[in-house]
Amino acid sequence: MSTQHLVVDLGGVLFHFDHAHRLQCLADVFALPTDRIDMLLWRSGFSADCDSGKYPHAAEIRDRIRAATGFTGSDDDLDAAWCSAFRPDHAVRATLERHRGSLPLALFTNNGPLEQEALMRLYPTMFDGFSHLLSSHRLGHRKPDPAAFDAAAKHLGACPDDILFIDDSAANTDAARAAGWTALRFRSRETLEQTLHSRIQ
Repeated sequence: MSTQHLVVDLGGVLFHFDHAHRLQCLADVFALPTDRIDMLLWRSGFSADCDSGKYPHAAEIRDRIRAATGFTGSDDDLDAAWCSAFRPDHAVRATLERHRGSLPLALFTNNGPLEQEALMRLYPTMFDGFSHLLSSHRLGHRKPDPAAFDAAAKHLGACPDDILFIDDSAANTDAARAAGWTALRFRSRETLEQTLHSRIQ
């Protein structure tokens, strides 16, 4: 069947993603060592819980980050540091818009409500033209869990073989194919352009 929905990852496709940079930014803002921040907010499972919807509101996540780290600064500083792993790739955004034709465009991301709220505020034009934002915290499952792909397809109202999915993670593209989606691993803006040109007419 022909592609009816174009679905792309956020961190690693629409945005460059650098977790080490985020840890350093948080260390600078919180005045804590990067390893301590990684343990408190990632290795503890807190970030994964945020992604899975355990904390449904950005304000609650900020409160929990403050409690864990002792940070007393502004929400704006916290949000900017928390989201500093993400740097918009305007060339990818332009390629998607140029080659998707009339297909509805969706983002499918493992992120929590704080990333969603802050990134859309910090980089509003990067989200223009997207019909759906499929966030793991709303779906209740994270990629590459098969349930995440089932929930995303249901939200789109799409049959699995109607979906073309672009993600930088091999585990996620493998899981998407197992769910019946057409999935291609993102490697560069140039290969994305070639893929869209050949598959979407």
